[in-house]
Amino acid sequence: MRRDLIDQLVALGFSEYEAKAYLALLRESPVTGYQLAKISGVPRSMIYEVLGKLVTRGAAMTLRKEGSVEYAPVPADEFLDTLHREHEERVNVLKDALAHLAAVPNPEYVWNIEGYDNILAKAEEMIRQAQKIIYLSLMPEAFVELAPALRAALARGVRVVMYTAGDLELPGAQVIATLPSEEAASRVERLGLILVIDEQEVLIGECLAGFQARASWTGNPLFVFIAEHHLRTDPYLPQILACLGQRAAEIIREEDRELFARAMERRVGTSGE
Repeated sequence: MRRDLIDQLVALGFSEYEAKAYLALLRESPVTGYQLAKISGVPRSMIYEVLGKLVTRGAAMTLRKEGSVEYAPVPADEFLDTLHREHEERVNVLKDALAHLAAVPNPEYVWNIEGYDNILAKAEEMIRQAQKIIYLSLMPEAFVELAPALRAALARGVRVVMYTAGDLELPGAQVIATLPSEEAASRVERLGLILVIDEQEVLIGECLAGFQARASWTGNPLFVFIAEHHLRTDPYLPQILACLGQRAAEIIREEDRELFARAMERRVGTSGE
């Protein structure tokens, strides 16, 4: 008797004895319980209990013949079609019932997300839900996977402002190319993004050298404001500092000069339609 078929039936909810008995019935029927025990390997002490469960399940039927009871299988395709319909109905009922039970996530919380694929999946979901505006800072490596969702957002009239350390094209979006300092660039691998949608949600993620990709998502208004403020103002720093020239050294406190020195290393440009 094929072990793989037994395992598949067990995965559908059969016990091992039920699976063996059903497969034996498909090979040879009608048979009595005594005969089925011999050809299936199910103990005689268990065979009638097993047959009763198969009949209840709709996998077998009884035939009364000359004072004895024999058993035959419900054809496999008919039984599996019925099982599929019942399973689909249960799933649909549960989907509706559990949706009402599920608590709505508190947007004030900060939710942690682990793994590169999970982070990008959350970013795609946010982009799909955006209705007005998307601010997005990302490394070029992540752009390829998010580009389809961004194009779809643009097609439905969402404004997209993208900051990136690379020469990326996204027709219809405002693309601001920023070149991070050497130190910043050396710390980021594969994924580095900040995503803000509709002034309501923010996702911040990165994968540092030697660490797993990780991100945080929240709808907390303060975090959303800080992230959007950073995205919208940071690209102007190099130009502002360049205009100030030597005057910048007088205005910026000594302990903060290193931060602004890094900003001076970046070049800022804009492109897009």
